[in-house]
Amino acid sequence: MNPLRIGVAVAVLNDQDEILLSRRGDLGVWNLPTGRLDPGEALAAAAQREVQEETGIVCEVTRPLGLYYQQGRSRLNVLFLAEAVGGALQTATAESTENRFFSAETLPKDFFGDFMAKDALAGVSRLHVLVTPPAVLRRVQRQLAWRYVKNLLTGRPEPRWPRFEVHASLAVLDRLTGTVLANDLPDGTRSLPGCRVGGASAPWEQVRAYVRDQYGVYELRTAELRWIGLYQHVARGVMEFIFHTEIAPASRISERGIAWTLPDSERWLVGYRRALRGPVNRVVNLLEPL
Repeated sequence: MNPLRIGVAVAVLNDQDEILLSRRGDLGVWNLPTGRLDPGEALAAAAQREVQEETGIVCEVTRPLGLYYQQGRSRLNVLFLAEAVGGALQTATAESTENRFFSAETLPKDFFGDFMAKDALAGVSRLHVLVTPPAVLRRVQRQLAWRYVKNLLTGRPEPRWPRFEVHASLAVLDRLTGTVLANDLPDGTRSLPGCRVGGASAPWEQVRAYVRDQYGVYELRTAELRWIGLYQHVARGVMEFIFHTEIAPASRISERGIAWTLPDSERWLVGYRRALRGPVNRVVNLLEPL
């Protein structure tokens, strides 16, 4: 399975509700502070590290906002909202040629990923797939390859992308009965249906297809999904994204061990994280009123 590359993007706001942008040294465009997740690192910690490395600003993460998958690069960025709380804005760093705060009205034109900044400024949570034209993708890959060579020659070799075990689960709510599709586990708890995901497509589309085909829930073909939770086991390098949707199912579930169940407490909503086998960091509050 082609692995999913996990990264973070950070929308840092100051007291004037201006957003922090960096002009990238490799691609020459403005961008939110962004970067890969390191092994043994919590997502929120990665967000804070990337901001400080690229801009000199110390930030406090307030909440995760959305998921952005880049087709053709197997890349998934978790977008965080954050507040600037300290540090000193550096005009340039090893990774950026310019750093500035911008208002919503003065965002630069050569801004890659402007949709993330606009979502952050509007407080909109989204699942977004970025489709890049092949010619543009090839140019970006050449520029990133040159950055890799340059850093290697200057004694700052870039680490390889770490491999994470990534799972996705889907809370499917029957809007007519208030029941949720769930598995019965041997320990008496119930779990959401889910699967391990790779980098070939967006995680939410992979889990949608899995539940649709595995259990015959064909209403999922057109259902709108939203992101409601994330568990991360930092030491084991495992994480699980939880998604939610509402449908009016017309077909019966024939698979054994899974049924439409009333959600009687938070305890039952363990998702697919039984694969984690240990304590996890809850990044998003999982259980919202369904």
